[in-house]
Amino acid sequence: MKSPIMIIFAVILIIAFTMQVLMFYRIHDRLDQHFALLKNLNHSSYQGDSTWVDNNENWNPYQELLQMRNQLEQIFDHSILRFQRNSPTKSLRNLLAINLKDEKDYYLVTVDIPGTDKSVIDVALNERNLTVSVNIEEKKDSSNKDINYQQNGIFSAKLQRTIQLPGNVDKSRMTTEYNNGVMTIILPKTKSG
Repeated sequence: MKSPIMIIFAVILIIAFTMQVLMFYRIHDRLDQHFALLKNLNHSSYQGDSTWVDNNENWNPYQELLQMRNQLEQIFDHSILRFQRNSPTKSLRNLLAINLKDEKDYYLVTVDIPGTDKSVIDVALNERNLTVSVNIEEKKDSSNKDINYQQNGIFSAKLQRTIQLPGNVDKSRMTTEYNNGVMTIILPKTKSG
């Protein structure tokens, strides 16, 4: 009696195992078809729609972080350019460009200060250090009558450049002249001997 029960039990196990193997192959085949379909959708001629599933094999998190960093840099650069464009001085970088020329009896210093009134320019000489300062102050009034809005503001800045002269100069004979946005400073050398 034990052997026919064992045979029946073994046959049932073989049939169950065979059914599981067949179901496994069917599921595996369906998954292959599904992934092939997704792969074809990713490589289809339809471009630019983010509703399609991305191919995870090609996803690179470092590339995505790099793209994000580049976009943030573009936003930052754009905001800096907009600030410079709206600034009352337009571009502070070009102000106070100093050139020094060593002549035989004097030093000739030219300073570019475009669009500035002479009254806000200060030239100081302390031993061999020449300092040129510009105090900029602009009042800005803007109003919008449509929404009853008024904005008042004052922009102020102090720009200063200092250079060290190569030799000693006679401070009492120093002359300055401001013409067409250029400050010219003549610094006679001291007589040695």
